[in-house]
Amino acid sequence: MLAALGAKFRELTARKVPEPSYPPLPEVGESAESNVPGVYLLGEIAGVPLIKLGLNQGVEIAEKLAKELGPPRAEDPALLDLVIVGAGSSGLGAAARAHELGMRYVVLEGERIATIVINMYKGKVLFAEPVGVPNRSSLWFEECTREELLDRWRKQVAEKGLHVQEHEKVTDVQRSGEHFKVTSTRGEYRARRVLLALGKSGNPRKAGVPGEKEHAAKIHHVLSDPSEHEGKRIFIYGGGDVAAEAALALSKNNKVTMVTIDKALTFPKKRNVDALLAEKAAGRLELHLGTSLVKIDAGSMTYRTADGQETTIPNDLVFEMIGAELPLGFFKKVGIKLEGTWDLKRWLVLAATFLGAYSLYALKKFPHLPFCWPFNHVSKEGYDAVLQPIFKAAFAPFSWMFSERAFADILDDRGFQQGYLYSLLYTVVMLVFGIQAFRRWSNIARDNTYQKWRYVSLISFQVGFFFIANVLAVQALTVKYAWRAWGLYQPWPLFFNTFDWWDPDPDATGKIIFWSFVGFGLFLTFVAIPYASLRHGKRFCTWICGCGGLAETLGDRWRHNSAKGKRSRSWEFQGALVLAAAALVTVVVVGAYQTSGDNPWWLAYSYTVDFWLVGVIPIALYPFFGGKVWCRYWCPLAAWNQILARWYGKLEIKSNEKCISCTMCSRHCQVGVDVMAFAKNQQPFDNRNSGCIQCGICIDVCPMGVLEFNVRGKRLEVVGDAAAKV
Repeated sequence: MLAALGAKFRELTARKVPEPSYPPLPEVGESAESNVPGVYLLGEIAGVPLIKLGLNQGVEIAEKLAKELGPPRAEDPALLDLVIVGAGSSGLGAAARAHELGMRYVVLEGERIATIVINMYKGKVLFAEPVGVPNRSSLWFEECTREELLDRWRKQVAEKGLHVQEHEKVTDVQRSGEHFKVTSTRGEYRARRVLLALGKSGNPRKAGVPGEKEHAAKIHHVLSDPSEHEGKRIFIYGGGDVAAEAALALSKNNKVTMVTIDKALTFPKKRNVDALLAEKAAGRLELHLGTSLVKIDAGSMTYRTADGQETTIPNDLVFEMIGAELPLGFFKKVGIKLEGTWDLKRWLVLAATFLGAYSLYALKKFPHLPFCWPFNHVSKEGYDAVLQPIFKAAFAPFSWMFSERAFADILDDRGFQQGYLYSLLYTVVMLVFGIQAFRRWSNIARDNTYQKWRYVSLISFQVGFFFIANVLAVQALTVKYAWRAWGLYQPWPLFFNTFDWWDPDPDATGKIIFWSFVGFGLFLTFVAIPYASLRHGKRFCTWICGCGGLAETLGDRWRHNSAKGKRSRSWEFQGALVLAAAALVTVVVVGAYQTSGDNPWWLAYSYTVDFWLVGVIPIALYPFFGGKVWCRYWCPLAAWNQILARWYGKLEIKSNEKCISCTMCSRHCQVGVDVMAFAKNQQPFDNRNSGCIQCGICIDVCPMGVLEFNVRGKRLEVVGDAAAKV
């Protein structure tokens, strides 16, 4: 028992280590603008994979800036509209469109045009993915070989007269008044905007061992043509797909030793792992895991295994393939921040969002302590003098539906007024940002039917139950009982007060209302949701639930900020603890206190969970860790749904063999599922091995169409239809 607890503690507090799905990226907005106004990030460093998408992004940015900047400044002919740094697909796409639009621009490339393509191996076939996305650039691109693309692009650059200057590295970008001063190895340029279309291929990571500089001539970072090497003693240092594919290609005609510091082959795709192990078993490849490079000599290499033993082997060539690095020194000089950088501004924004969320919930709970501190120092009369005019204005569209007596009862109930204004604000926010998210994913999704219906469902449930609970229920049940209608939308244990505050000798109407709502709530929790879990997993969280709805609407813009990695996922057990606490407190409140909520058990749960964990903390953290903090870590209903779906749920997401490890799926998952780890290994994932809520965003952001919904035993006939036949 102690050993298990110790292991869990070490898992929860383990140091974060690099994972394939979560590479560091610079901070970039929806418009591709960095945190430095006027400096845009394009292509690989902005997380945009694939040649066609890079070309299209370049076109879109050029068109946007042409419209924004207007015609070139006639009075200052030396002032450029754009300096484009990098001549990859996104840089060339921007240059070609800027040229067509008559903009003043120059492309500065530190190496050669399309360096990333040059570094691919000879004869590599480039697929024109995504198939359903047209190429918006005038630069040619269809399925072709590496050589054909390079030949076509060089001819087009010359024919179009694009202003591309190769072997000119940019060393600094700084604002100078209204413009930017761009410094390169050949001179300086002034520009109104700067596009950084930098790939990472020009910044290979180095091992930093003795002999690396002295014997640089024998060290390579890319493999262009395996046939150039035969009968050589080759050492490959790295544990990713690039290293694996190089080892497989070279082991046919050379003596190859592959070494990686990784204790397991977690970075390569499954097919590459299987092939490596097969080559090792056949004796054609030496493979050493958990092993580090020690030094490089003229005719030998030395490596150290996990047990500390050093081995020196003869060597002719070294392929150092341990990834590429962002130009962090350059970014720091320019002022570009990486995602998740905690500087003073970020801490101040966190403090502001925390105070805003706390104040909202504290005012909603006025005058009850400890919830409303420090607003408890405000007089009730003063509070009501502000509250009632706001409420009357906000309730005006519905006030005509009530008699004078009924409306007077409403004005006497501060709790209803607070709840109404809060739920109105909540509904308006979901509606406004839900429409934005609807439009966003309608444009992004490969098959947008699923996302359209999902957002229509979320918004409709919220708007519908706002009207039901705040208008129809008040009219039908009186303000005394109307609040219980929320239990129809948020079943126990999410709506914890379903069983609370019941008069031991209620009138007949009260009895009917109580047993109707309690009965329906129990039906939802123990019949409807368990039934839905079978073929819909945790879709309740992302199709119906109001808490999940706010995360999917307001929180959608920050979904890429969700906590990622093994350590973050290890904390997800907390939801089960909150579920157990909810069950215990329910039993105590109903049994020991005859449903009275005025007891220490209810107060402790309500203050800890309903106030802090549902409201204040998650809302404050939206811009920093995405919208699913509550849903993922603390929601007892999500935990209950997870238990059911893990037990017997059949809904999963499966993948084909086309994964390119672009990381887009894992990046956009709001609940931190490492989707790419499953996809690159063609392993389906569901609620048995993940906290997936089946929102389908990973399916839509995948540029290769790798992922799809599936019901084990029978494939979903229509992926985009919530009511798919199964």
